[in-house]
Amino acid sequence: MTKDKFQFLKGKLLSGRVYPEFFPFHPDDRVINLGCGEGPQAIVYAGQYREMVGIDINEDRLKRSKEAMEIYGVESYTTICANVEQTPLRAGSFDKAIAIDIIEHVKSPTKLCLEANRLLKENGELLITFPAMHDKFTGFVSRCGRFILRRKKKETPTTEWNPDAHNQEYPLDEWIKIVESCGFKLHKSRASTLFPPLHLYGIPRFWFASDLIHRVDSFFSTMPVLRNWGQALVCIFKKQKSITSEAEP
Repeated sequence: MTKDKFQFLKGKLLSGRVYPEFFPFHPDDRVINLGCGEGPQAIVYAGQYREMVGIDINEDRLKRSKEAMEIYGVESYTTICANVEQTPLRAGSFDKAIAIDIIEHVKSPTKLCLEANRLLKENGELLITFPAMHDKFTGFVSRCGRFILRRKKKETPTTEWNPDAHNQEYPLDEWIKIVESCGFKLHKSRASTLFPPLHLYGIPRFWFASDLIHRVDSFFSTMPVLRNWGQALVCIFKKQKSITSEAEP
């Protein structure tokens, strides 16, 4: 096996440099990765944690993640196939939690946040991302393309939950309220990047690959107002209290 087999991960590994910069781990930390997929965060954070446990509902992705960890030489990473809203893990057993590009996919954002609260130790911290301008940009490009080509949007209505689809949509302030209603307090936030998702149209992620551009982008991505206009809003929450109720806010 070679890294070329995981070419599809390279973009995530490059953009993932944001997370350790913004949310560093302690070498003794036990980390829960909710919605881990193929495990790019385990690779990005490799060597910076004592143990990371990845949870994902897709067993095929977890099998691929095991191969990826072997290829990239990542140790102390294990996975469990389960729904992130209800895991089989012991309460209060993790120092930090990460939930990257997952909350918009779940059936109940509240249950996801309550589970993160349950799994974290007292004063534990949660890194979570919320969709911001990414979908708005791609939707705008798609509408422009259909207008130019005079094509109508294909409607595929379904009532079935699809974990790969974006099933939830809220304004950013509502996303934050949902998390805080589950026993957390927002500590700080930033945009993942202020550049639009140009990589979807064949343009290399130069805004992450160039250290200079990345530093400038990161500076503006932390500024009030501007940080809400990135591809995603990256937030750090601190656990304030334990909550066991599963009531929706």
